[in-house]
Amino acid sequence: MGSSSRRTSAHLSVSPSNMTYQGGHFLLRWSTTGATYCTLSASPRFWRGPNPARVYCHGKLSATFPAVALGGKWKFTLKASKGKRGKAASVRRTFTLHAPPFKISSNWAGYAISPGTPITEVSGRFTVPRLNCKNSGTEAMWVGIGGAGAGTGDLLQTGVESTCSGGVQVVDPAWWEEFPEYHAMNFNSMSVSPGDQIQASVYQANDSSWYTRLDDLTTGVSGLMHTGDAWGTVLDSAPTTWHQQEGDASTVAYGGGSSADWIIEDPQYDNGTQAPLVHFGTVAFANLTTSLPSWSLTPDDAIGLGANNGLLFAAPSAPAGNAFSVTYTG
Repeated sequence: MGSSSRRTSAHLSVSPSNMTYQGGHFLLRWSTTGATYCTLSASPRFWRGPNPARVYCHGKLSATFPAVALGGKWKFTLKASKGKRGKAASVRRTFTLHAPPFKISSNWAGYAISPGTPITEVSGRFTVPRLNCKNSGTEAMWVGIGGAGAGTGDLLQTGVESTCSGGVQVVDPAWWEEFPEYHAMNFNSMSVSPGDQIQASVYQANDSSWYTRLDDLTTGVSGLMHTGDAWGTVLDSAPTTWHQQEGDASTVAYGGGSSADWIIEDPQYDNGTQAPLVHFGTVAFANLTTSLPSWSLTPDDAIGLGANNGLLFAAPSAPAGNAFSVTYTG
């Protein structure tokens, strides 16, 4: 039987047909029988250039997706015929890239619970990461009250910021901040290193004043801020006296908030632009507490850090009791 009498057919496969937000390898493969003219189209557009595109009648297209903050669904159509004006055989396949199952922020990743009632205590434990300093950048880990529902509009927080510059992890300052009233204040008499175990707390005292406290459980040094009083460091060996008083907090006041936050942040420069987010690996937050009599983390409380271009830079894990982790995905 001559080739001119062959029946034209088209075959198209997509592997996988569904992909999670974490990304991965994608392969589109096609073949035909009895065809000399073939086109491939995608809706919406999947590549640059003509769409439909003239293609060889046997071929493949591969791509690697990064982690994404936005999902998408594409329909691919292969048409094959004996010549440009011949009757075409066609086949369609779909590919779905699923969006993350959590909210997306431009600078936060982690968990924030907002029960709608005042929160007077929050704490959590994490380890200062050893950064991958192939690229320069920074990240901040902190615990706070008011970031996602402050009664005053202010966020009271304390944590550690880590930075890579010139291929080296150069600084890991401990700090407190009442945003936006007071910018971050470093505890200069507190030296923090990668691998240190940190306990971060924000809480209201019986006299209605507020404290931020950052305990380096590895060194026994703590950074403390007391509204209406002062801020500085104390030692485990002498917890009731200042080891070094570093600043005046007599004019600092906080009106409380109704959210509890455990966050990895991509900080901003003073001019308001985002700093490059550094590769921090995975940071675990554990031993989480709040003043709420009954509470738990839920998937609805999760936040991922994404960009306007649809890429995802940091993703929270599912909650594991009152603990979770955040992984760099950028």
